[in-house]
Amino acid sequence: MAPPRRSSAAAGGGGKKRSRSKLTVDLSGHGGKYEDAVTNGGNTSEVESEDDDFDNDNRNNASEEEEDSEDEETVDAKRLRLAREYLSKMEAQESSSEDGSDEEDDAESDDEDGADRSSSTKEKVGKRIAQERLRKSGLLQSHLADSILEGIQTMRGNIASKIGIDAASQAWMGGEAGEGASAESYAKSWLDAKYVTYHRGHDLTPTCVSLSQDGHTAYSGAKDGSLIMWNVEEGRKMSCVLPAVKHGSNNHDHRNQREILSIATSDDDRYMAVGGRDNCVRIFDIRTLGKSSNASSPITTLEGHKKAVTALAFRSRTLDLYSGSEDRCIRRYDLNAMTYVETLYGHQSPIAGMACANKNRPVSIARDRTVRVWKVEEDSHLVFRPGGDVGSAECVTAIQDGWFVTGHDDGRLALWKEEKKRPVGDAIVAAHGYHGGTSGVTRSVMCCDALGLSDVLATGSNDGYLRLWKVNTADKEAGIKPLDTVPIHGHINSIAMGPGGKFCVAAVGQEPRLGRWDRVSRAKNRFAIIRLNSGEES
Repeated sequence: MAPPRRSSAAAGGGGKKRSRSKLTVDLSGHGGKYEDAVTNGGNTSEVESEDDDFDNDNRNNASEEEEDSEDEETVDAKRLRLAREYLSKMEAQESSSEDGSDEEDDAESDDEDGADRSSSTKEKVGKRIAQERLRKSGLLQSHLADSILEGIQTMRGNIASKIGIDAASQAWMGGEAGEGASAESYAKSWLDAKYVTYHRGHDLTPTCVSLSQDGHTAYSGAKDGSLIMWNVEEGRKMSCVLPAVKHGSNNHDHRNQREILSIATSDDDRYMAVGGRDNCVRIFDIRTLGKSSNASSPITTLEGHKKAVTALAFRSRTLDLYSGSEDRCIRRYDLNAMTYVETLYGHQSPIAGMACANKNRPVSIARDRTVRVWKVEEDSHLVFRPGGDVGSAECVTAIQDGWFVTGHDDGRLALWKEEKKRPVGDAIVAAHGYHGGTSGVTRSVMCCDALGLSDVLATGSNDGYLRLWKVNTADKEAGIKPLDTVPIHGHINSIAMGPGGKFCVAAVGQEPRLGRWDRVSRAKNRFAIIRLNSGEES
């Protein structure tokens, strides 16, 4: 008897046959697809929903990765994009200005003119970018001579109208009022108008002045050993850093040793260096002056010179300090560490002045009738000789890197360039006139100071005038031309130009800085503030 046959229902165990579906998962991020057979058990909707969720997660992760990559690319390209936008904006401004000036051009030459305009626009944009870079680095040269000239002429006209004198007369427009009593009365008219102000504080002749970088604070030293800090805006004495040495308190020799001959301040307004006949360089912390009883003491005293320290100069934008002395030596200091660095030898006579611009190439003058530029990093120096019958230099100031001006004891004023051994252009002869008329002896140029990276120069002597000059450093037109004068009665021993050429300060007295000859008995020993514009504020 044959066995009974099994039905399909019995084989399924539930009367229905299970269906098998294939689930495909995209794992492209892991190298391919993975296929597997999954038994649905009749519930296909749950499997499909899980599959959709997994795909959505993968798509979200991929989109997030793409956004991250886009963000990284934006950060990397942001600087380039901003630069392109800035350049396109500048080009649009330049092209629009050129289009406004070229509206009447012929239509036939539009293509050529368009090419020329595009090239000229790029050149102008390049110049503007270079100027902006120099301005931010503090090396942009400014032209202030014309504005200063206009301000002085305006002040002179105001004075003339007050006292009833014709402002168009030769004496007033030229700034000359003769000598003697006429020059003294002319100077008094500027004092009465408050364009020049004198401030008491020193018993003996002031010898040197210096200004802070912002021009708000000034410092002056004198032969009596006093060192005073001034508020320039308010015109008042802030603090007496060093007191004057009175008669009877010490012997006469000690009083002479306390004479202050030179002052220099750093560009960051941190330190002030003071030199004198005590053969030392005293360093003061400007930030603490006048704030406590112990603030007037120097933080350190740098010794080493064997004779009086007659010249001090900070290298621009650094704390490198140079000191020149009557012992014919120049000493270099690093005020970051308050240490001595080296000594520079070469001069054969006492050093009279020093200056230093941005490069580490200080300029020094001495009684040996030479001007020397020291290549400190190369351990060498350049020697400049005026030649002929030119006298020794009395003062020196730096215009910019590679350009400087010297004033001589025979009244000459010369502009120099490092690449040339002789003065550039024609030297000014008898810059401050003569003693007793044109047939007399020329007056020496006692001091000079230039507003750094500008075309303005100021010089002083004992002729009764502070003289201003326009300096041109263009290769083909280089030279010095007279600008204007301001009456100052007495010996002008030191000058410091204020920022923007709005004012200057001066040390005015009866005697010259390094001696007691040619005394002006009617002059006053004062710290002077001279306005160079016609505005209400200096």
